[in-house]
Amino acid sequence: MRSANNSVEPSSFPDDAGADYFIREYRTAVNPARRDLLENKPPLLILSTSADAPESHTHRVLEALRWALGPEYKRVPHTVLYAEEDVPLLTVQAGTGLEFDIPRRSTPDRFPNFWLMADVVAQIQESRPGGGLGARKLRGHVYRQRAERGGLPGLLWHMGGTDTAPIGGVYGFFVGLVWHSLTRTLPRWIWARRQNRRLVRSKRSGWLGKHLNATAGGAPVFELLDQVGARQSPRLSLEPSHPRHKEGLTALELLLLRALLEDLRKPAVGRLLPKRRRRVARPVLLVEIPPEGAPGADAAERFLRALHTLQAGLDGPGPLVIAVGHPSGSLQADLGVERTNLRRASSLLHSSNPRPVVVPLEDEPFERPGLQIPPVQPRKFTMGWRAVTAVELTALATLLVGGALAPGFWETPPDTRCVGGDRPAAAGSQTERVEVRPKEWYQDVLNRINKQNQEAEKYADERAVRTVVLFESTPPTTAEDTIFDGAIPELRGVAMWQQRLIEDAASDASRVPLRVEVRKAGAGFREAVRAVRDLIREVGQENSGKAYEQIVGVLGFAQSTKETQEAVKELGGIGMPMVGTTATADEMQQSGSYWPFTPANSTEAGIEAAFAADSPLVAKPGQTDPHAPAECVPAGHAVIVRTPDDLYSESLADRFQQAFKGGETVISFRQDSQPFATQAGTQKATTADQLVGQVCQALKAEPDTAVYWTARAKDFTAFVRAMDTNGTCIENDLTVLGGNELTNVALTGQYADKDWLRLYHSAHRLPEEDSRASAKTKDFVRQYNRQYPQDPWRQDGHSAVSYDAFHVLSRAVDNAGSTVRRESVLTALRNNITFDGATGVVSFSEFSSGPPKRKTLVILRQSAGEPEAVVACGAYSLTAPKQQDSPCRD
Repeated sequence: MRSANNSVEPSSFPDDAGADYFIREYRTAVNPARRDLLENKPPLLILSTSADAPESHTHRVLEALRWALGPEYKRVPHTVLYAEEDVPLLTVQAGTGLEFDIPRRSTPDRFPNFWLMADVVAQIQESRPGGGLGARKLRGHVYRQRAERGGLPGLLWHMGGTDTAPIGGVYGFFVGLVWHSLTRTLPRWIWARRQNRRLVRSKRSGWLGKHLNATAGGAPVFELLDQVGARQSPRLSLEPSHPRHKEGLTALELLLLRALLEDLRKPAVGRLLPKRRRRVARPVLLVEIPPEGAPGADAAERFLRALHTLQAGLDGPGPLVIAVGHPSGSLQADLGVERTNLRRASSLLHSSNPRPVVVPLEDEPFERPGLQIPPVQPRKFTMGWRAVTAVELTALATLLVGGALAPGFWETPPDTRCVGGDRPAAAGSQTERVEVRPKEWYQDVLNRINKQNQEAEKYADERAVRTVVLFESTPPTTAEDTIFDGAIPELRGVAMWQQRLIEDAASDASRVPLRVEVRKAGAGFREAVRAVRDLIREVGQENSGKAYEQIVGVLGFAQSTKETQEAVKELGGIGMPMVGTTATADEMQQSGSYWPFTPANSTEAGIEAAFAADSPLVAKPGQTDPHAPAECVPAGHAVIVRTPDDLYSESLADRFQQAFKGGETVISFRQDSQPFATQAGTQKATTADQLVGQVCQALKAEPDTAVYWTARAKDFTAFVRAMDTNGTCIENDLTVLGGNELTNVALTGQYADKDWLRLYHSAHRLPEEDSRASAKTKDFVRQYNRQYPQDPWRQDGHSAVSYDAFHVLSRAVDNAGSTVRRESVLTALRNNITFDGATGVVSFSEFSSGPPKRKTLVILRQSAGEPEAVVACGAYSLTAPKQQDSPCRD
């Protein structure tokens, strides 16, 4: 490995614009004040030196970043990856470097996946074209390498004696047949079965099976790996410059890096095992990028492409990766990098944005003294883990003795009271659905917005007036379809804030009145990309129009779809300020100018998974007394219903599956004639009746099963009706937990007559009558009910979310200065906008364009009367506790 001591100024970072911010946030990204901040997934950051800059510029930056992680010894697990011509796979260097010279008194991360794959890859690289070892020989070779690394396999292997100098006679027969079987053959067989179960068959951790697209019941692990070798070894035998040779190296890099990233998942926090709480800082990989065509350039860029391919789809935060040097144009195009400056990049270090970022570094700062990055100071341990273990074992023994003396003291009967009461969703008096008049209501609110636009334009002669665009799905034309769409309550919330803004402008000269253009993006936002491209063309020609027609921001994108995801990305390309509403998928974060307003799916799924696994919400079977209170238990199993090719559904389902502690059955459900693929281990349903049969089968096998619904509300209504019609497994009630998608329908009484349904779903504000709701929330609900007394969605959060989201955007416009340009609005959005709103406390971080900090998330229980909030997380009021119990995630 090349030394970094040849830099111009070993421990100084070039004093480029924004370097102060970057140094500060680099240190806190590596060593945050709170451990939970390590759960962020920082983007790949590329610091790009100029094309003709000398190699010393790259080394100076790398050394400055490395020096902060431990000038004398490692304070943080890290390594610098120098691209050398004879090291084609940088992941080998990464895994080896992270395991070497660990911080003092720290327990090192174990790398079982990495070292196993490293041994396999090394063997593949050494094998002849078409002449693989075979699965058994590969297994034997890898196990021998594992034994050489010590531990119980190594002890048993060496107990078996030497492989040379064969022993004859009866004693030799005994050694070969019995002793070697006990010390080598049997342990190797057990080890191989464990690897097969862990890497391929496990639904939760079988990453290799997923990586190689192998089914849970497919070939054993070493057969799969031997097949990889058989495919790649002919390619590796070609000249290094041959495209197929590079393709083979890419496949091996992906395999190795996937294994390393699996090993670098954040370990569990606390509990009784000190070895599980020793990583207190984020691992760091620093990568040198040589100029295109230089030795090692292909290896560096191959590593970064592999990282980008894997990073977005993997659970867990992963390491912080910073590459420095000369990225080629093809690399930047393949990664889809976002170009920015050091100050903006420093804020992205705290976000969970998988999109790579490139920061061009100027040459001039390298010609003068730079800035030292002070060494990080992560938590130090005063005792080694063995000493801590001894203390904890002593304390545990004391507790056990005390428990033996007073056994009754430790016995706490489980709480079997059903969360939110023991009654199902049906209400004895509420069996009729609420009347919905979609065309009339939609047109009424459009007329209100148009009238308020005219009122806003009246201010144009005396102050700045600007325009925002609200993207909405094309409204349904039937009452039946309208209940599945949140457009009407969302428009009403926007109209209410616009009215408030115009009224305030009459007495407050600092307020900027805003016009609202409502633009349709197709049914289900399927035409969002076309609508956005039309807007981009108009923005390029707007200088010829009236000043109040200048568009300074965008609202909306109420659904997470692949179309809205692409729309956000394209608007981000022109720097358009955007504030989302109820789109919750993490994957929507495609631009640094997009601020989602509601908690991301990763947050929601984590809360809901903990709620399902720890709270009694599933009715216990066998309860025959109708007059006795129902008893419930936590969900030990979940049937996860997802819609394939739906960004919202797939995102929420994946994250719930990762977070849920019980067993799960995954069903891909879509009601159309278009064929769709399913993942390994996933069932498939194309009709509601078929889905009912699969759910009932799961309930019969595991009575403590809850259904986790991530498909759309229209599909849920079809499922509920089919379940009610079939009546095959509703005698013990059915518990369903779902996202905000179900709120629109539930509040219109669609399920009011289903006395077998126990329904829980998320929302984004507390009900008006909840004692925890803030005064602002109650005031908003009173105003809404007064203006729209017949609204079936008055307890829904869509209107409150759009009201507050528009408040955020208008606050940024107010703070943008006298010119009120999009650039100044973006700057204002990044300046930590905070207020108490209809949905609770709204507070955006000044370092990230992610959702507001501690944003309110509520789980409602649909009951006989008004919905009841059984879980309330986040800052739902100014007095909400900062530290909240499970299932909330602070």
